[in-house]
Amino acid sequence: KKAEREARDAARAQEARLVEERKARLADQRRRTEAKRARKLRNETKSAQYQVITNDRTVKALSKKQLRQIKRTRVTKDGDVELVDAYAPTIDRPSKRARR
Repeated sequence: KKAEREARDAARAQEARLVEERKARLADQRRRTEAKRARKLRNETKSAQYQVITNDRTVKALSKKQLRQIKRTRVTKDGDVELVDAYAPTIDRPSKRARR
């Protein structure tokens, strides 16, 4: 009986160790994937080409399909530049509809 109990305890300990190893491996993989995604996004914004639109008539003449392609740059609190939808509400000030 004692040998069976020791064998069972050893099996449980082995199982717990394997589960912890798997959790650690998955967490590491998740962390690496997230870092890769962030790095890819930074590189994408670095290599982007911009065309500044200063004439508002140009924007007013665009079709809906063309307007969807327009992006606006915004600087985050970290100092990173990100592209956002041109009509997305700003972080500092909510949209007019949200205030009602």
